[in-house]
Amino acid sequence: MAYKHPKTTMKKIFSMMFLLAMLNFCMTSCSKDDVNLGSFDYPTDELFGTWNASVIHVKGSLRWIVVENYPRYKMSITFNSDGTFSGEGYFGNGSGTYRLYGKTITTYIDGKVYITYTVNELSSGVADITLTKGGESMDITVYKSSH
Repeated sequence: MAYKHPKTTMKKIFSMMFLLAMLNFCMTSCSKDDVNLGSFDYPTDELFGTWNASVIHVKGSLRWIVVENYPRYKMSITFNSDGTFSGEGYFGNGSGTYRLYGKTITTYIDGKVYITYTVNELSSGVADITLTKGGESMDITVYKSSH
C-alpha cells in the first residue's frame, strides 16, 4: 500500500515551491540597471564618465582661472550609471551617491548634501556648470575625459 500525503501537506509543498520560484525570479530580474537616478534635462548617457575642470569663475569676482595654469584648482568627478560618484582635487577626494533633478545634480556623502551642480549647458562632452557648496558658488567649464 502506497503512502498518501494529506492535501494540506501537498498545498504547503506547492506553496513553498511557488514562493521559491517567485523569489528566484525577483532576484534575477533586479539589477543595477534598475537604479532610479531621478529625472534629468539632458541624456544621462552624456553624464556618465569622468569630468575635469577647465576654467573656473568665482561668483562676485572678475577673475577667470584657467585650471591648467593653476594646478591647485585641479578637480574631477566621475559619475557612474549606478548612482555613485567619485571625485578628487580641490574639494578633496571621496565618493558617494548622486540624484538628478531637472538641470541639477546633487551629490551626497553619507546621506548629506555635499555639492550641487547646476548644468547650464551640456553638449559634445563639454559642460558649463554652476557648482554650489556651503552657500558659495562658482561657474566652471568642464570637459569629459572618459566614459
